[in-house]
Amino acid sequence: MEADRGRSEDSFIENLKTICLCKNIKKGTILKAVYGGCYTVDAVNKKLGTGGGDCKGERCGPKIKEMIEEFLKKV
Repeated sequence: MEADRGRSEDSFIENLKTICLCKNIKKGTILKAVYGGCYTVDAVNKKLGTGGGDCKGERCGPKIKEMIEEFLKKV
């Protein structure tokens, strides 16, 4: 029971990490878009506005791609 709580807290904290620094978009928000059917970086960018900040996706693009790839491995 305590171990499940620890994993849940870790997951919660992980989802609060900022992935897109320019637009302040969190990992959990991006994962929700991926779970909802955005299976490409471009699809996530269009839905959430990631990749549209000052860096034009240079910082967040690779992270988003990795998140999508991880999700698709599990499906």
